[in-house]
Amino acid sequence: MDNTVEQAKKNVENIKKFVTPFFNLAVSTTVYGYHNIQPTGKLILTCNHRSDMDPFVMGSVFPRFISWIAAEYTTRIPLFKDLVEKTGTIPMAIDGNISMASIKKVQQVFKNGDVLGIFPEGHDYMVKNDFSAGLAHFHTGFAAFSLRNKVDVLPSVIIPEEETISDYPIPPLVRAFMGMPKEVCDIKRRVVYKKVNVVFGEVINHKDYISLPLAEGMEALSTETKRRMSELQKVDYLKK
Repeated sequence: MDNTVEQAKKNVENIKKFVTPFFNLAVSTTVYGYHNIQPTGKLILTCNHRSDMDPFVMGSVFPRFISWIAAEYTTRIPLFKDLVEKTGTIPMAIDGNISMASIKKVQQVFKNGDVLGIFPEGHDYMVKNDFSAGLAHFHTGFAAFSLRNKVDVLPSVIIPEEETISDYPIPPLVRAFMGMPKEVCDIKRRVVYKKVNVVFGEVINHKDYISLPLAEGMEALSTETKRRMSELQKVDYLKK
């Protein structure tokens, strides 16, 4: 494992030690399905994405280091670029033209036996701005990473119990100046969590899809992941 990764892990650990106590005061979090988290080995963590707080919610409760996939344009947000570089986050183009550098970083995550964190909805749910809607369309990139690198998928969801919906704090013109896509510039409202449930489901074995042609396997794995995450969102699950 190279020094960059080791330093990123130390940085994240230090940030968590300092920030998590304050974050927990702001957001009350209850975790279900904790036993489904594999303690070691390469893994893809998928989660729904209805708030820009989601990576911080997951990071506060997940016991392992996560290398998050983030939209490349987020590196143009003030202070975020430094955070990306220091925490092992992997910027990735949202137009499907994934750079070889990004692919190599993803492969390095798996080579190290670490966790890759992905929001399969991308920013689509937040762009839609309907916070009572179900999961948005899933992008299948995570499934490609799973099948090409022989990595299992851990589905998870964040379920709000108390939250506020407020105006987006950065004006559209400022977002445009920072180079954000038009659909992101047009987002009007954002979610601020107060109390949430985080639910981890059973791991989805990549071997169940590896024998299929790649495109078919990606679609099948993506569909199953979305189905599992939709099930996890149901209140009845929390009563088990």
